[in-house]
Amino acid sequence: MDKASTQKIIDRLSSAQHPVLLTHIRPDGDAFGSLLGLGHTLRARGQHPSLFVEGGMIPMYQFLPGSELVHDHPTRLPEKTDCIVSLDTSTRERLGPKTLSWPQPIDIVIDHHISNPGYGVINLIDSQIPATAGVLFHLFQQAEWKITPDAATCLYTGLSTDTGSFRYRGTNAQTLHAAAALVELGADPSEVAKQCYLSITHERHALRKLVTDTISIKDRKMSAYLTILPEFYAKSGAKSEDSEGIIEDVSSIQGVEVGSLFEFMPDGGLRVSLRSKGKVDVNSIASSFGGGGHKAAAGIRFTKDAQKNQELVLAAISSALSSPAK
Repeated sequence: MDKASTQKIIDRLSSAQHPVLLTHIRPDGDAFGSLLGLGHTLRARGQHPSLFVEGGMIPMYQFLPGSELVHDHPTRLPEKTDCIVSLDTSTRERLGPKTLSWPQPIDIVIDHHISNPGYGVINLIDSQIPATAGVLFHLFQQAEWKITPDAATCLYTGLSTDTGSFRYRGTNAQTLHAAAALVELGADPSEVAKQCYLSITHERHALRKLVTDTISIKDRKMSAYLTILPEFYAKSGAKSEDSEGIIEDVSSIQGVEVGSLFEFMPDGGLRVSLRSKGKVDVNSIASSFGGGGHKAAAGIRFTKDAQKNQELVLAAISSALSSPAK
């Protein structure tokens, strides 16, 4: 990590008594873990952070300590706001539509997505660390700030979920050292694993079954994709956040190099998730359509022409798989 940029952020955070902490729409474990990890750490220092995300806390992550501190976006920022921090969010727009009307700039961006252009006044973006929770852990170490057991639990959850429980490419010795340190500071790996991987609701299971039945395998069995149709939610009783992790059902198939998930939206839009085992840079594919993420995991959002755009993305995957490895 860039120590100079990190120190600037430490100084800016230290001077803020009423910071607003934000993360991306459709938040995942790293989003909530980073949001609450920083929130707990600043509160332990006597500061008064406000934590916001579009839609507020979701049931899957309510086990995280301090989950009641996370609220839906307000129409206006709290009057005392003296710093806005974006966490784990690759573009300004992904913070949510309500935030776009706020006149204040994003003071600090802390992220690990390689596609992040650096839209904050101060930016700390380290794509070599596989989770924003890991970036925060190293920031806290440099600042010599105390990491409470509650903060450790949240950061460990972010690190665990964004590495696929330490299975994804990018997990290295530094990642595991950070995880071990967080366990020593109070995180319970068994409890986090139980909550994140062994507590699937009946509704989520029903959605998973519907989606898995749509599987298509192509490109000489090197790519596979799943489809979510709008009616699947009504049939299963699931919510949009229940689709998290379903892409693993195709990306884990032996021989499949690129797994993808296409979610058709009721308004005609399309959400795309991409996963790679290493031979294909899916961030490059996503970026060509205005999306982004990492080499091994990326996403795209289209506002219209869902069927046409699905075909275009699948064609881009086929082209990448037929190109000589670089």
